Amino acid sequence: MRKSSNNPADLNDIQQFLYHEARLLDEQRWEEWNDLYLEDAEYWVPAAADQPDPHNHVSLIYETGLLRAVRVKRYRHPNAFSLQPKPRSVHLVSNVILDSFDKNTSEYCVNSRFVMLQYRREQQDVFAGAYRHRLRVVKEGFKIAAKRVDLLNCDAPLENILIYL
Repeated sequence: MRKSSNNPADLNDIQQFLYHEARLLDEQRWEEWNDLYLEDAEYWVPAAADQPDPHNHVSLIYETGLLRAVRVKRYRHPNAFSLQPKPRSVHLVSNVILDSFDKNTSEYCVNSRFVMLQYRREQQDVFAGAYRHRLRVVKEGFKIAAKRVDLLNCDAPLENILIYL
């Protein structure tokens, strides 16, 4: 997975990174998952299909480093009763496409599709849509600079999204 900005990664490296991220979520390895992100990275789930930005519009979820850290800590807290019993998930990532690579920032723009099943208290919810990742090349491999999650039904009534998509 380690590539320099002069020698871009191949699509397989990027796919493996996205599959690894999904695995960390499914195994509830929250701290390791959060470590995939740059400190100032954005995690964003727009409330409208064509929403241009998270700053001037309402979002379903918008988090930067501090809010991600707070949520990850809450997931581990024994008094997080809203997460009892703990939800389980399966994230399926497919159709990974490398849209671009910026040599100046050493960032890849990657588009993919996902289906996430969330199960808790005898209820299974299905979420599906598109991911847009900005992956920055760092010494260790990749870090997530931004992740946008476009839910297929973002403007419809939704069940609770208990864990990260």
